[in-house]
Amino acid sequence: MPENAQPLYYGGDPSFPLGDNPHYSRTESNNVAIDSYPDSSKNYQFVAFRPGFSLQASELNEIQENFQMQMSLSISMMHNWITSGSGYLWNGWNPASPGGEGGAWDGNIGGLAEQPNTGIGMGGSAPSGGHDQHHVISGPGWRGATPLYPFKSPYQGGYSNDDGALVSVDTSISGQSTVYFNKGWWLVENNGYWDSDNDGDQPTDRSGLKHWVYLNERLESTIVHSSVPGMRYVVGFKIDTDYVNCTEDPTLADNASGDYNPASCGGSRYVVNIAGAIEYQEWDGTAENTNDPYYETREGFNPVIIIDTGEKTVRYMNNILIKTW
Repeated sequence: MPENAQPLYYGGDPSFPLGDNPHYSRTESNNVAIDSYPDSSKNYQFVAFRPGFSLQASELNEIQENFQMQMSLSISMMHNWITSGSGYLWNGWNPASPGGEGGAWDGNIGGLAEQPNTGIGMGGSAPSGGHDQHHVISGPGWRGATPLYPFKSPYQGGYSNDDGALVSVDTSISGQSTVYFNKGWWLVENNGYWDSDNDGDQPTDRSGLKHWVYLNERLESTIVHSSVPGMRYVVGFKIDTDYVNCTEDPTLADNASGDYNPASCGGSRYVVNIAGAIEYQEWDGTAENTNDPYYETREGFNPVIIIDTGEKTVRYMNNILIKTW
């Protein structure tokens, strides 16, 4: 079993409760069995029933398992983002470490004056007291793409490099940043474009729904920094959506006998996939300019991190610090 499928498990035979005879759900074999040919998750999200075509019992079972899989990943994500940080509550506090900032304004948590910050979840502290809005930290699940966990993998195994991190950024070479998005589970959003004229118009093909998808290959991109002082880079990727039927995927034909009957085509599948390349947009910090991430990045783009060349920081979109340089 590939470690990166965790927290879900595939044991070679159906491990999901409705995947075996006589129920034949395809959720596990299509979305979790990523070590089998063609070595990828198909990332089927919905079963699209069509009038005039047969409705298979296995498809109803697939809907149940897919719902439970998506919910399980969401619950795991919330746990991971609370407990996987590098603030002192977990691994010894270091203000330059991932997640190591934020805390109470009075610099004292439970009498631990020598370790004043609490890591993930509290927001930043201003020198004059209270919270510094610039460093306020929110939870995961922002409008964009959120990895299943923020730093090191909390599961056995994980990616072979970067201690199992799904996101890593190399800033060792002056004037550039190399971004890695690693194989694993990502929560993405088919998001609409909220433009600055506030007229409510959005493209009809973007729903705002969130989907767990498995990234099947490691993505890498090097960003050469601009000469403009303080330039920020909003980095992420776009997603593709499509419909697949049994003509394109024979495993979607009726499987009541345990084999696939091409003469009986059931429901299609709605597919959501990461487009397969890291993209970024420059942002000079000017409010409401054409590159402001509050505007342009919502048009089919799923932001993950912001690289700030002025502060020399890398942060997730919810402001959790990944690294400094």
